[in-house]
Amino acid sequence: MSKVLVIDDDEMLLSLMQNILQGEGYTILSTADGPRGIAIYKEERPDVVLLDLGLPSMNGLEVLRRIRSFDDKAKVIVVTGYGSAESVEVAYRSGAWDFVQKPFNNADVLKLIKTAIDA
Repeated sequence: MSKVLVIDDDEMLLSLMQNILQGEGYTILSTADGPRGIAIYKEERPDVVLLDLGLPSMNGLEVLRRIRSFDDKAKVIVVTGYGSAESVEVAYRSGAWDFVQKPFNNADVLKLIKTAIDA
């Protein structure tokens, strides 16, 4: 069973993603905290990470960089409500596997997660 780690400070989004992904048969790990997300990644080695850029505890790009520093094959899908062209470019340069703008279509995110796992 594939594992997905969701790192986002929006409790409603965490709950929604947990319900959707569990319904699709994924094991879900989640946290609203960047440093905790990094620790969970190290412990659990999920197949995919959904990572919000706007975290209060640690910038999402820093979380991405730290994950990529010890796992250069990590599949991190950056999720943000602040999707400027510059932030997309910085996310990709920092090692993001892909990028999703909030609000997003659940079916599109599920397809993206499946594509990342199969890649």
